Amino acid sequence: MDIENALHHYANKFIVQESTSEYNKIYEMCDRNNQNWRTAFPTSAATPTVGTPVPSPTEPGVDAYDGGEDSFETNNQVEGVDEADIAKSDGVHVFAAYGDILYVWNAIDGTSGVSITKMPYNDTANENCESSSGWRWPTSSPTLSPKPTSSSRPTFMVTPFPTTPPPTEGPPTFSPAPSSKRTPFPTDGRFSCPATRSRKLQRHRRKTWSHCQQPKPRILSLLLDEDRLTAIVAEDRNWWDYSGDSEDVISDYTKLTVRVYDTSTVPTDRSPLRLLGEKEIKGDYNTARSVGSTGYVITTSQIKTHLLNQDLYRSQPQYCGLNSSEYEVLASEIARNATTHFMERMVNELQLQLDDNACESIFQVRAFQAGDNDEDKTNGDLLQQFVSVLKFDMDSLPGDISIDAAPAEIAVDVAGAFSSGYLNSVYASQKLITTQNVGSSYNSSSGTWDDSTFILGFHMSGETPQPFAYAEVPGTPLNQYSIDYFDGHLRVVTTELEVWTEADEWTSRPTNKIFVLKVPDPSDNGGREMELVGESAHLGKPNESVFAVRFMGAHAYIVTFERIDPFLIYDLSDPTKPEELGELEIPGFSNYLHPVNIDGVSMMLGLGEHVDPRTQCRVGVKISLFNISDLENPTESATFVDEGAYSSVGYDFKSFRYLPLSKKLIFPRSKYK
Repeated sequence: MDIENALHHYANKFIVQESTSEYNKIYEMCDRNNQNWRTAFPTSAATPTVGTPVPSPTEPGVDAYDGGEDSFETNNQVEGVDEADIAKSDGVHVFAAYGDILYVWNAIDGTSGVSITKMPYNDTANENCESSSGWRWPTSSPTLSPKPTSSSRPTFMVTPFPTTPPPTEGPPTFSPAPSSKRTPFPTDGRFSCPATRSRKLQRHRRKTWSHCQQPKPRILSLLLDEDRLTAIVAEDRNWWDYSGDSEDVISDYTKLTVRVYDTSTVPTDRSPLRLLGEKEIKGDYNTARSVGSTGYVITTSQIKTHLLNQDLYRSQPQYCGLNSSEYEVLASEIARNATTHFMERMVNELQLQLDDNACESIFQVRAFQAGDNDEDKTNGDLLQQFVSVLKFDMDSLPGDISIDAAPAEIAVDVAGAFSSGYLNSVYASQKLITTQNVGSSYNSSSGTWDDSTFILGFHMSGETPQPFAYAEVPGTPLNQYSIDYFDGHLRVVTTELEVWTEADEWTSRPTNKIFVLKVPDPSDNGGREMELVGESAHLGKPNESVFAVRFMGAHAYIVTFERIDPFLIYDLSDPTKPEELGELEIPGFSNYLHPVNIDGVSMMLGLGEHVDPRTQCRVGVKISLFNISDLENPTESATFVDEGAYSSVGYDFKSFRYLPLSKKLIFPRSKYK
């Protein structure tokens, strides 16, 4: 009933909005017998044309080997929780995803051979491809024919689509120039660039072209545990499958497949790995984690609740001439009849079975109405997206099947929740996964829409993921490092942007805070709200925003920036009283922090950008080494600035690597000349 009630609630909000519209009086004067009655009046916003809707009732370890330092793990946020990446290694082999191909080679000797595994791909063009609205591609494509010219280089003109079907079946072809031999490209300098010549030749060599060709699959990420490798593969759906013409109420832009391979024996003759099992799953991929052999995949599916509005718009002909009360009665009846059908379609597409057992793995929608304030801050839309947490065991698949045998179906368990907004980040420990969904909340005191973060907590220790806790905090987290679980509390750093008008001009000011939430006992029945037990004052100086966060035990290390870089250290040993311990101001900023230990001294590596304090121009990559042994007096022990350089570490944290034994830092660097 929660889903149905939420849909009713959404439809009711829309009906009230329509019945109180400034154009309501106009539609009351509608004349059913005069089709041109609208021409004398302004029209409302454009209205869609389809569908129906609803009302509302009531630091990692280091192993050594004979060759020296061995560092091959992924740069993970939490020890013991492996994060998915496009490249993995077990110290013996390197596993790398490139497009739709998985390459494996020896980590020590790259010349000893390679295994090449190509993802399954249906390259057959669909001759009858069409959109869900019935629109079809033309049965032929334009052909190229030579155009007379005095130049020695052939040029081409486009022939329009023929009005009659082609005489032969099969894919259309390009007509080659009628010449017994290829006319060479001119050597007068017009195409002197080798790359340009290569691209021209490639275009001439194309033989076929299909409107309906299915895009190749892409390996999005890999998980590795001992002799099991998991590849998460996406296949983009043809655009007409998820365009506005689609009748589906769930919008998944990709088809996701989880595939588990056996790596106990890796071929070196370019043959593929053995596929043990696979499973097609719902949703669009966000991230994945693994704890030992247990893998977790987090996906999102967008719910097209706007389809419920399509028969509720005040401008629909069935409401012609009705006053507000009459409109509300009729629209509510239409919405009530549509709710059940919409819900059944939605649940069916999500592949959920709403029995007693399944409901234990789904957050109750009413959880998002918790709190002391009964005001609806979601504008009625509680079901904008569905967030799924999928769990599977890589070791559960038999490893003694032949390479030609059909792969087994991977057994999965799924938990999920409906949510507003978008999935901002995912935090995972060995027992807890939280998803941070950012949406807008209406602030009645200021009359503005403010960003809020809705946190959903999933308990991962049992056989199946269990939703058990939720919370809402103001603002938006920077990334996954803005969240951390420690000693029964979830710590979250957000930035809230306050916007107001001043002298007819919009002005904004960020507010940065640490929120400390008490996580309830997962054994308690039903979802419970995480209690807010602590909250910091504004972090940094006025108008500064958060650029980097790192939690280490009872302390938080935070970088804020506007003109200088305050490096802040906060004490969270008392969850109810977050207190600032130390601060250091330096030029520039760090957007990634990494704890290190050098000769027994606790340090923090910061990688970001240097900023000229006079011009406020960004100069290049900056590496800072902060001494944090004295928490109240941090210092910058060393720094390096690479002028004109840029690094992707600020958003691609897995590209950062620090080797503790040799004290070497490795990261990607680009430089523009």
